[in-house]
Amino acid sequence: MKHLLLGLLACVGFSACASIDVMSVDTLMPSDVSFAPGVRRVAVLNNMFPAEAPADGKLPLNTPVPLDGKVLAEELAGQLANAGYFETVMISDSLFRPAKPEGQVLFSPREVEQLTSDLQVDLLLTVDDASLVPGATEMYTPYSEEERVAVFTGALSLETRVYLPGRDRPFQRFIDRDTLYWELDGLTRQQIEEDATRHLAGRPVGHLVPLWQTVNRYFYRGGSVNMRDAAVCLQEGDWDLAAESWKLDFDLRKGKAKMRAAFNLALYSEMKGDLPAALRYLDEARNALRGKKEGTDYRTSEDGRLIEAYADELRRAALARQKLDLQMKRFNE
Repeated sequence: MKHLLLGLLACVGFSACASIDVMSVDTLMPSDVSFAPGVRRVAVLNNMFPAEAPADGKLPLNTPVPLDGKVLAEELAGQLANAGYFETVMISDSLFRPAKPEGQVLFSPREVEQLTSDLQVDLLLTVDDASLVPGATEMYTPYSEEERVAVFTGALSLETRVYLPGRDRPFQRFIDRDTLYWELDGLTRQQIEEDATRHLAGRPVGHLVPLWQTVNRYFYRGGSVNMRDAAVCLQEGDWDLAAESWKLDFDLRKGKAKMRAAFNLALYSEMKGDLPAALRYLDEARNALRGKKEGTDYRTSEDGRLIEAYADELRRAALARQKLDLQMKRFNE
């Protein structure tokens, strides 16, 4: 699938060096698990029995409290559907056991075959366990200035499984954990459980479908007329015109000026989806910096560290692109 993976969101402020700017960029990242293109229809199943709420309605501290599997499964199905990766995402909130079992019960291969056939889906995603461990602590908050305030904590845990027909065991098992914090003022049990459910439901989504993530990218500005002109072009969203100005400095100047232009052209190439060209421009940036600092290790300078850090990011992006291209093939068929 030929598509632009990166989109400029905004330029935000300056780094420690006044000649370096940072921008936020959206990049589509592959999911943890890849599925065959034929896996298009998913059913989310609640495999938890309803939990009994405490008689006084309070959450006991430091004791696991089960969350509502039915609500969590519905929220998970909604977030999975909104990702737009699978053709169909359905929710089945029926209880699949006649009585509450002792501990977790996995679906047998025969049950998986029957359920996928009855629901007309290719994959089952089960919510097997979800809990919150309430706690209390003191911490600084954005509104507490220099005073520590009492906060309510929730250690969250969610266990889900993926089943595919024709297999004798679950295809994948995920255990996601996280911690949320709430200020005590006006806090209710309902808010805690709603926040915990919404947050937990989003965790398995990244295991199953590609998602957009925001990353930071750096670029040079200033130091020459062409670099200043390019910065104006970026403010107007014209990357092609900015690249023309950077190319002038790259072709006509030497040393650090050439290095900065090459670095920015690497970013331009990444924005255009050409990672090999981006890595080639970073090599040019290295060579320009080496020529300026003969006899020294260029990587000890601020510019050298920035080049190597960006090179590492691009190499990781190249590996992710290979995996993502495989996962997006379903949209080419």
